[in-house]
Amino acid sequence: MELEAQATGSTRRRFQRYGISRLMVVLGLVLATVLSSAALVSSAAPASASTIGSVTFTGHGWGHGRGAGQWGQLGYALEGGWNANQILLHYYSNTTIGSTSNVPIRVILTANDGSDIVVTSSSPFSVAGTTFTAGAEVRMHLNSTGTWEIDQSTNTTGCSTAPTWSAVATVAQSSAVASPDTSAYSTETYSNALAVCEGGTPYYYRGQIAAASYNGSPRTLNVVDVEDYLRGVVPSESPAYWGTLGSTVATGTSAGNQAAGFYALMAQAVEARSYALSSMGEFGYADICDSAYCQVYRGMQGENSITDQAVAATAGEVMKLNGAIARTEFSSSTGGYTAGGTFPAVVDTYDNVCVTYACNPNHDWSSTLTLAQIQSDFPSLGTLQGLTVTQRNGYGDWGGRVMSITVSGSNGSVTISGEQFAWDTGLNSDWFTFTGSGIALSPDSAAASTTSNTVSAGFYVDSAGGGVAAVGNAVSYGSMAGTVLNKPVVGMAATWDGGGYWLVAADGGIFSFGDAQFYGSTGGMTLNKPIVGMAATPDGKGYWLVAADGGIFSFGDAQFYGSTGGMTLNKPIVGMAATPDGKGYWLVAADGGIFSFGDAQFYGSTGGMTLNKPVVGMVSTPDGKGYWLVAADGGVFTFGDAPFVGSMPGTSDTGTATALTPAPGVNGYYVLTAQGNVYAFGQAPAISGVTSMLTSLPGSLVGIATIPNRPNPKTS
Repeated sequence: MELEAQATGSTRRRFQRYGISRLMVVLGLVLATVLSSAALVSSAAPASASTIGSVTFTGHGWGHGRGAGQWGQLGYALEGGWNANQILLHYYSNTTIGSTSNVPIRVILTANDGSDIVVTSSSPFSVAGTTFTAGAEVRMHLNSTGTWEIDQSTNTTGCSTAPTWSAVATVAQSSAVASPDTSAYSTETYSNALAVCEGGTPYYYRGQIAAASYNGSPRTLNVVDVEDYLRGVVPSESPAYWGTLGSTVATGTSAGNQAAGFYALMAQAVEARSYALSSMGEFGYADICDSAYCQVYRGMQGENSITDQAVAATAGEVMKLNGAIARTEFSSSTGGYTAGGTFPAVVDTYDNVCVTYACNPNHDWSSTLTLAQIQSDFPSLGTLQGLTVTQRNGYGDWGGRVMSITVSGSNGSVTISGEQFAWDTGLNSDWFTFTGSGIALSPDSAAASTTSNTVSAGFYVDSAGGGVAAVGNAVSYGSMAGTVLNKPVVGMAATWDGGGYWLVAADGGIFSFGDAQFYGSTGGMTLNKPIVGMAATPDGKGYWLVAADGGIFSFGDAQFYGSTGGMTLNKPIVGMAATPDGKGYWLVAADGGIFSFGDAQFYGSTGGMTLNKPVVGMVSTPDGKGYWLVAADGGVFTFGDAPFVGSMPGTSDTGTATALTPAPGVNGYYVLTAQGNVYAFGQAPAISGVTSMLTSLPGSLVGIATIPNRPNPKTS
């Protein structure tokens, strides 16, 4: 979540959700030492694209707005006269300040993904138990068998571009670790630290360099104490020179007297420490990555003496929520009001800070997009016809951030969260309004509701005994409770209009309720493996069933696009999800391996990770550009444009998760446990009394479903 201070303009940009925001960044400040480019997006419009008209978006902030705002932190320190703890407890008002120990953390050095790991040092060092002289160049190479070959260059020293390798040893992955000549990592200098060689250039890191394998591809890890890790993070997230701004204050810490801006760096250090330690084990083979997808970490190259003091002054300090270390998200600029969610929404009075050398250019912004540009982000909808805001969060100008927006086209419409729309179209944030010509525009229509008070919400939960509970505003159309079933129910799917649903049993028997029609089943077939899930077509006129071996059975207008039925799988298939246009689907295995068919795109998987618990299901985002996986411990893994907004390991619940479903039109989702708890994360509205409703369902709870949030079928 690197700081962005992006000049406004019409260039299309993508801000990354955290979730992991995990923000793409462009920095344009004089004296700012940590700058990073935002991803630029361009795409040719389809032949049928609208070519007349444009839409001008006017908005506030940069990023998701959850938790703290980096510009606001600086403003509170310089203009509000607040210390670091006051800043932290303002943004994270439902947390407490606690302490933790200085534990090692495993950081993925993403720039070296897929490449051999080449290390050197100006002092003697060791790799896999073998000691090498100062200046030696050593390679760790992943073999096809999963072992690692340790090689030494015979013709070069340091980081070179044309080494000749000689084998030294072959070791198991657990032994493929490089260590410097000291265990006092905090005292390392460039003269004795390890350097990872990338294209002949050395990049220095405190601690050890370890090898890992992800789906048979090499990964490079820096294993370093968290306090030393933060020395390379904090100045990459907030410019170190901020600590020199403002009048002198007595910090009451080891840092002594500092400029007032130093408090913003102290707050950043606590947030970065908390976020990192709340992520332990997130990647299985690693805890966190070094890019804006997680937190930006640049090793010793990123360190600065000012931010070193901020880290030391807050050593061990973390924010705690419900007894656990809080996942303290932060973004560059909230625009003047935080988004709410895990941490209550608050006014960010000083987000518009503007002093010499530090003036927030993202408090207000505007961006003009042609209709063809917008249409290219929603190709399945056909010719763009309109944009309608249907829900805002109630905080600030125009009714606040866009919680949901409907994009309409000649082939249908889709309602997505404002954050997802901003991500797809490259806007700075989800707090915006708009004007333009050429299509119907309703930025603040009378139909738009706000979520500052009670929000209407609902979902279905089904059980192995065929019971169905309609929660919130969901309508019950019946169930199989009280009926003797040949096999237990394993899942369900709802029709696109919310007027009905199907239940599917392990033998592929289908039970239809409401306007859900019966199109066939495998109930009379002899299956190689039991059915584990189903997905409906967008128009509700068909469905797919998937078996544990990945066999696909198509009924109604559901088309067959392929299966894993003939493959040898590492782990059984546990679920599936369909693309919004119904022309493809994904299958997910218990190890989180993803198999894509038809127009379903691969956005990543956990197939190469060591998971605490197996994956139990998946669901796609409304636009089909990402998906969530959920594991049995309630851990949530996000890929593509699916945002991460929380998971059960961040709670005290040790129950078994069975399914996940997105909250329609907002940035959030629900996780169901077999014990009857439903957790609302992000902006998903919580509904009281759910557990008591679910205890009466026969058998274990197996599925949760909201009304599908995807392009509606055209009926005329």
